[in-house]
Amino acid sequence: MKSIMKQDKLSLDTLIRSKLPTFSKSEKVIADYFLEQQNDVAFLTIHEISKKLSVGRASIIRFAKKLDYDGFYSLKHDIKNNLQSSIAPLEKFRLAINETVSDFISISQIAENEVNNINSLLNNFDTKAFKKAIAILSEANVIYTTGFNLSSFLAGITSYLLQRIGLKSFPTNLGGRSLAEQLINIDGKDVLIAFSMPPYSHETIKAAEFAKKQKCKVISFTNSLAAPIVSCSDVVLHVKTDSEIFTNSFSATLVLLYSLVNEIAVHNKARFKEAVKKKFSQSLT
Repeated sequence: MKSIMKQDKLSLDTLIRSKLPTFSKSEKVIADYFLEQQNDVAFLTIHEISKKLSVGRASIIRFAKKLDYDGFYSLKHDIKNNLQSSIAPLEKFRLAINETVSDFISISQIAENEVNNINSLLNNFDTKAFKKAIAILSEANVIYTTGFNLSSFLAGITSYLLQRIGLKSFPTNLGGRSLAEQLINIDGKDVLIAFSMPPYSHETIKAAEFAKKQKCKVISFTNSLAAPIVSCSDVVLHVKTDSEIFTNSFSATLVLLYSLVNEIAVHNKARFKEAVKKKFSQSLT
């Protein structure tokens, strides 16, 4: 059985299009539907698709087999898994509760999921990307951070931590001024840290693209190496955000973030000591 999980999210579309000349008339109808409505396919039975398209179930099975799957359900399983790597956590939760659930999600299940995310980070740690991020941030004039929805909190935490170790950092936000106004002074000596998790915010991508046009370095935290933010990033820090509930998990992201800030402090001891000295002096006044 072929798997699309190890390929990028457009690979199934590419596969279907490459097979179009081999499809019968009915199979081409099925192909068009799969190309346009993969989200629906993840929820529908073969009988429902057959009825919706007015094609036989045998045609759907033949279509799947021409894509090198054992049958419709193995194809549907792969589509569902592939969607879960790129859709919003709330949609993932809807996918999950469609399955038969015999019990509620316990605290031990959630904790185990968080541990798995952190273990994945440790087992697949990209030392080269991590060191490159440290070098870029250590030399930055100003570090801007951006993210939307829950990721906006990560952007705020990051700026706070960087400020605590003596770096000049500012978070962007959706309130008040536009992104263009907030990043108007960004240049090649600055760095943008972008947090981009499912559903990938168009505003975050726009911020990264704008930064690149200004010759600014972009460091991204994302859950997938096929995420849109990757194409406009100088460094990609890959973290697993799988969750048992209806929102992204940030446990692995925070572990990586804390490690990054700690290493920057170690590599910039003089700046860090000066920042601590200022904070101590302020606390006495």
